[in-house]
Amino acid sequence: MKKLRITVEGKVYDVQVEMLDEGTGPQTVRAEAPVAAAAPAAAPAAIPTAAPTAADGDITSPLAGVVQAVEVAAGASVKAGDLIITLEAMKMFTEINAPADGTIGNVHVKPGDAVDEGAPLYSFE
Repeated sequence: MKKLRITVEGKVYDVQVEMLDEGTGPQTVRAEAPVAAAAPAAAPAAIPTAAPTAADGDITSPLAGVVQAVEVAAGASVKAGDLIITLEAMKMFTEINAPADGTIGNVHVKPGDAVDEGAPLYSFE
């Protein structure tokens, strides 16, 4: 028998587990009454990080995801509808296209970057 203490949804339980050899059948678990939970330790203060903010002319991410591909570089001329960036979220790919004819000013992301909704992806001139 092995005694363990587990926490489930903030409640602490002392349990006793019978360890059996592999293939000998089911394991027996006996749960005792909940143990009074100790006061939770104070969480360390989160270090605030500045979220990137979009400037005028920036094209922002419509969703949170991971950048899979960047198809253009700064200074590239694009036509309306040209593929600029591909994002992945929940195994679905979203293509970010040029909103109009113009020039890419700066690309703010690279493949593998995680972006939040509203984060600047590239600037458009």
